[in-house]
Amino acid sequence: MAAVPCEGVHDHARRRGRWRRPALIDRVREFGVPATYDADTEECAPGPDPGYGGRHLSADAEGLTIYYGRNGKGYLIASSQGDDTFAVYGRGGGNRFIGSFQVGDHGGVDGVQASDGAMVVNVPLGRDFPKGLFVTHDGANTPVALDPDGEIRENTDFKYVKWDDIARPLGLEVDTRSGDPRG
Repeated sequence: MAAVPCEGVHDHARRRGRWRRPALIDRVREFGVPATYDADTEECAPGPDPGYGGRHLSADAEGLTIYYGRNGKGYLIASSQGDDTFAVYGRGGGNRFIGSFQVGDHGGVDGVQASDGAMVVNVPLGRDFPKGLFVTHDGANTPVALDPDGEIRENTDFKYVKWDDIARPLGLEVDTRSGDPRG
């Protein structure tokens, strides 16, 4: 959930989509798809798609973060866990969909899979992040890590991305003067 003074509350429902209370803004692709439990795989197998879903998010929609721009502008970014992408919506008006991006492999570091959420800040953070920072959880960090007994252990971490590396290909604004979390 992301709350914005004078704008409303943005909420996400993992299996439904992204809301701006009281209206639904976007639904996950899988919205309304019935599922049947498969005892052999211990998973739910999807049934026929009735066509109620959205086009930009894939379940689970796991987190929201807000990039604050000047005069109430900026972006709402939603983690789309099912397809390892992030959907970007404008903050104004109807929160129109702008585009999506993926944090891929780079410089010997693996990309992001199964993200449980993210955070973006638009303030300069030293030489490495002079135009802001996007931090996201990586639910499947590689290479595989072993515990002291030699068993594979859960291996997650966080990835750090320069905001301008995300903004440039999507044509997003880079504004390092608005929305400073330090007041």
